[in-house]
Amino acid sequence: MMTRHFPIPLTLASLLLLGGVPCLAQQPRTATATQSISPDEQQVRQSVVAFVERYNAHQAAELAALFAQDARMVYRDGTEVNGRDEIKQSFEAAFQDSPKGSVSVVVDSIRFLTPDVAVEEGFTSSFPDGDTLTARSRYTVVHLKKDGKWLMQSVRVVEEESLSAYGELQPLEWLVGDWIDEGRTETVETTFRWDDNKSFLLEEFQVIRGGEVVLKGTQRIGWDPQAKQIRSWTFDSAGGFGEAMWTPVGDDWICKAKAVTADGTSASATRTLTRAAQDRVVWTATERLAGDEQLPDLAVTMVRKPPQPQ
Repeated sequence: MMTRHFPIPLTLASLLLLGGVPCLAQQPRTATATQSISPDEQQVRQSVVAFVERYNAHQAAELAALFAQDARMVYRDGTEVNGRDEIKQSFEAAFQDSPKGSVSVVVDSIRFLTPDVAVEEGFTSSFPDGDTLTARSRYTVVHLKKDGKWLMQSVRVVEEESLSAYGELQPLEWLVGDWIDEGRTETVETTFRWDDNKSFLLEEFQVIRGGEVVLKGTQRIGWDPQAKQIRSWTFDSAGGFGEAMWTPVGDDWICKAKAVTADGTSASATRTLTRAAQDRVVWTATERLAGDEQLPDLAVTMVRKPPQPQ
């Protein structure tokens, strides 16, 4: 699966932008005119605007420069990113995972606790593909004034709300495209694509043996809002069907699968999806059962097909 430098909730990978930044097209709610804002608040708001611009331009180093050297970001699940260097790496990871990702943020308030300490509150909206609104989070940022310059010292996500299934499935977006397995006597061709609303990842596959298609099938991967987990449903042309629950573990996905074959036999397996390289994925299946029979472990490597010449 994707490369992640920090175990940040997959639904909110782009929340590495939580600098408390107003959308450039929006007026801050706490001021009605520029002249009513103190010079210090103007500087804080200017740095906030700079954050949005740099995030949406995917400038990781320039973003990190808006933070104090010993700054800290804390996410809703308790995950922390500490220090400017780690913050820079986290931005780089976010941009790698979401090459088109963007953000808009609205500032609700900026309060000055002392002349050198300001607290900003607001909410941020995430667009991992640059278009689809997937999540909104409320945040608090503490700004400190050091040597006449305001820097972000502490960022904390207070609450978060998922607004789109795409936000939950986006970590699997790298699967989109055409794949073929290797190292087997039969060939399996697989295609992943989004449905029209990006609510499901759709897979179509076919098994070719001796130049003939011997099996076809489909899989629909979606977000279960009750279980708060990714799950999938598979159907094949022989009449078999199954489902699986997907759980991220480090950089892998663990899929607990159950199925019923065309002849009525129950089957189950634990499948692990590992993104071995940019265009290579390894599926391993363990704990395989078909009825009362235990089957040997299985490993399949798929490689991405190169684009067709125009």
